Amino acid sequence: MRRGSRVRLADVVRVLPRRAHQLSRSAVKESQRWRMLEAVTEAVGKRGYGEASVADVIGLAGVSRKTFYEHFRDKEDCFLTAFEALSERFARALVAAGAEHPAGAPRRRAMMARYVEGLARDPLSARVFTVDVLGAGERALDARERVNASFGIAIFGRAVPAARRTAIVGGVNALSIAALRDGDPAKLPQLLGPICAFIEAALLEPGS
Repeated sequence: MRRGSRVRLADVVRVLPRRAHQLSRSAVKESQRWRMLEAVTEAVGKRGYGEASVADVIGLAGVSRKTFYEHFRDKEDCFLTAFEALSERFARALVAAGAEHPAGAPRRRAMMARYVEGLARDPLSARVFTVDVLGAGERALDARERVNASFGIAIFGRAVPAARRTAIVGGVNALSIAALRDGDPAKLPQLLGPICAFIEAALLEPGS
């Protein structure tokens, strides 16, 4: 993993004190949890969901098997927790970016700019949670559906019908997945124009 270029899962939580004797038990458990969430992302990114194992996760996170099972039921539980944590963080970032701009197309463009920048900055996580999640089972697909629905509301609001929100988010996902599978993260920001054009066209009422 190219750690220097990634926004890591550990960044979601506060910076912990460096000296071990300063850490409370709850802070130690929190640190362990986030290391494992980052590790499952890396393991799936390297090996694919089917081949990644609990052993890979604990090896990358530097924790014991006992510690892993104190936090998660199994690999699937760990993966889904990571997926939902990163998705929630990403949604907050999009909303924050949009809040600085007038409602309508300018706000949507600002949110999509943050979206493609986020994909480019952390392509490993982006690929794991847009491509690899599709092969992670029914619970992962259900989680992905919930996340897509929440993204649709965050970007378009409830005034846009749910079916249209779903269709637009699906189209944006398709463009993103194609770029991520191409393997050149530097090209991801080039998606901004096509994504925004697609969104604005899809929001037009029939006959308008």
